[in-house]
Amino acid sequence: MAGNTDQPTDVANTNAAAANPVSAVPQVVTTVEQNVKPVVKEAQRIAAQTSVSGRRSVKRGTILLIFYLWLLSGAAIFTFIARYTDLFPGDKGIARTLQKEHNPVFRAVMEFVSVFGYAKVSTPVTIAVSGIFWALRFRLEAIFVLLTSTSSILSKAVKYLIRRPRPTNEQVKVVHIINEPSFPSGHVMHYINFFGLLIYLLATNWPSGRIRNSLIAFCSFMIALVGPSRVYLGAHWPSDVSVGYVYGGLWFAGLMSLYLRIKSMIHPATGKTPPVMEPLKQPGDDGEQAKRRIFA
Repeated sequence: MAGNTDQPTDVANTNAAAANPVSAVPQVVTTVEQNVKPVVKEAQRIAAQTSVSGRRSVKRGTILLIFYLWLLSGAAIFTFIARYTDLFPGDKGIARTLQKEHNPVFRAVMEFVSVFGYAKVSTPVTIAVSGIFWALRFRLEAIFVLLTSTSSILSKAVKYLIRRPRPTNEQVKVVHIINEPSFPSGHVMHYINFFGLLIYLLATNWPSGRIRNSLIAFCSFMIALVGPSRVYLGAHWPSDVSVGYVYGGLWFAGLMSLYLRIKSMIHPATGKTPPVMEPLKQPGDDGEQAKRRIFA
């Protein structure tokens, strides 16, 4: 007796795809688009509805930048002294005191904080965060997230100008040997710019809420502890990280000045956005919409 030759449609399709993998590619692409596009569109809608207007973001950002520049007003004197000083007073004492802490949890936290400054981690993280902003249609912000990596230009230039040697095991306990000059801390400069920019963008583009505030707290935590972590791990002297905060702050101020300048052109106080800059215009600016504070 002849068997039933009918097959369920999905089985038949599976067999056909297995027989001809190339023909299955369009089906896979279609399936991915059908599942991913709604999620991306919903994320874009939420980002647009919960963000403040571009013009308001410029005003808030300008106020923060003025305050930040005031805090950095003494940087010129500090860097001049650092240029002619191998070790600042207290470098060894502070480093040895910090390294007396042997709690394994404390050490794990120090190592966790520090790991985000190595290129093999910082590069993919920077690209991923930039990609998130781009997917949410915050295109200018995505570009500037990538530009935070340019702080390494100043870091390397100063390192090879001053050429201060790293701490040695004879002076303090060194966890990882790094074969490059010590002054200033490139980790600190990167954190000031990368995590500092995230704080800046979150604070100026979205209203207060649990998710935003938690992200700001995490970024602040990373910036605050990266300096002590580099000293604790024997990678830098306290003066290295101190000057790293100053240099990183100066670079960050310049980066934010450029960001505000471009954003104010995209979102002018009067008039319309120049046509050439329309692709960089952030979502949610075409009319006042009801804000659903889903992050509250």
